[in-house]
Amino acid sequence: MHEGHRNRMREKLFSSEEALTDCELLEMFLYASIGRKNTNPTAHRLLDAFGDLTGVFAATPRMLMSVEGVGPETAEHICVSGRLLRRLTDEAQGRVRLYNFAELKQFVVARFAPCRTEKLEFYMTDRSGGLLYTHTVCDVHEDRVGAEFTAIASVIAGVKPANVIAAHNHPSGNVEPSAGDDAAAAELQKLCAGLGARLCDCVVVSGEEVYSYYYSGRLDALLRRA
Repeated sequence: MHEGHRNRMREKLFSSEEALTDCELLEMFLYASIGRKNTNPTAHRLLDAFGDLTGVFAATPRMLMSVEGVGPETAEHICVSGRLLRRLTDEAQGRVRLYNFAELKQFVVARFAPCRTEKLEFYMTDRSGGLLYTHTVCDVHEDRVGAEFTAIASVIAGVKPANVIAAHNHPSGNVEPSAGDDAAAAELQKLCAGLGARLCDCVVVSGEEVYSYYYSGRLDALLRRA
């Protein structure tokens, strides 16, 4: 019976995760440390005892074990996860932010400084420009661009960013975009739009020089041409 319920909860997570209540999320979290038991009552008792999810994950192991149904293994699981979440939150305060061209230029110049061959990177950010994920393609070849776009489509669908920024280098030293760069930028814009993300910029890097499709007006021109 419990296995069938757990499978239904997993289906709900994959189909509509936003619909899960705090209690349901905590119930599912407890699956890892409580096997073959109904974890819903324990989740309710934890929320009753500590007020909300923040309180649950901030509690000490001894406090957690005072709740019926929480043994040493479950207390350890909750406590360690809570401490990890706290450290991740602290790190997020100082995470990379790519909200304007100055921030983007500083970031890409440092990223591409060691490169002696062509490299392509996609930066996925949230609405405030916080970097969520970086997808890197080394040794870029024109005949593989289509395959790389198929791969990046899968990444964007998984990460669900608000914005996407593409960056690649020209080891030759000339940052002026090529016709191939323009075609790739136009294709990427269509791909992002179809996946609910906004292509914010495409930049070309060479040493300290960075060419921005957005700030040059080239991105708007490509969109109008599409």
